[in-house]
Amino acid sequence: MSVWRRFDHHGFTSLITTNVESRSPVFASTQVARLMLRVIGEVRHETRVRLLAFVIMPDHVHLVLATPPPLRLGRVMQLIKGRFSSRFNRMRKTRGTLWQGRYHERALRNERELLAAIEYVHGNPVKAGLADQAESFPWPSASSAFRTDLDSFLG
Repeated sequence: MSVWRRFDHHGFTSLITTNVESRSPVFASTQVARLMLRVIGEVRHETRVRLLAFVIMPDHVHLVLATPPPLRLGRVMQLIKGRFSSRFNRMRKTRGTLWQGRYHERALRNERELLAAIEYVHGNPVKAGLADQAESFPWPSASSAFRTDLDSFLG
């Protein structure tokens, strides 16, 4: 048996991808995507994590986060995924696992990597053929309808 440990206390911003179990397109529903936005907003407010970019795709979510010490990224993801799952299951009157067990995280070690990650996140719906432009997809931070902490983070 292998031991898998996450080292998420590196102090860098992070690109996170978390997938729905079986890649089910739960976020194709406007109601469900809005629920995810509310949960992200609540956790952002409670933990003071800085949301730099995001996109909610039909079957997965990309986030670019700056996690202030001593808060751990794992705790932030636990709050987001757990709270969303609980509310989703209550709303749908279902039970069971919603998310794949793990999420993918990549440390962004400099501004160039940060800007490339944001470009990747915003371009994801276009690359997937879901929109002609990132701004026209309904659930990205590329849209002026959503506020992030990017400007204040970059100074």
